[in-house]
Amino acid sequence: MNRKECCSICSREAEDGIYLLKLYICQDCEREMIDTPTSDPKYDFFVKQMKKAQRAMIPS
Repeated sequence: MNRKECCSICSREAEDGIYLLKLYICQDCEREMIDTPTSDPKYDFFVKQMKKAQRAMIPS
């Protein structure tokens, strides 16, 4: 039985994904991030989400 994790990008629970350092990224977001050109406004969204998730990992 697969365990569901919360995606650091879209905040949905998913069974299939990857860990980038300690950040979980679902398979859908991973694919979309890879396929999104830097000129697409969605690219900025992904960058902001990664920064936000990274900051959440840093202890206060």
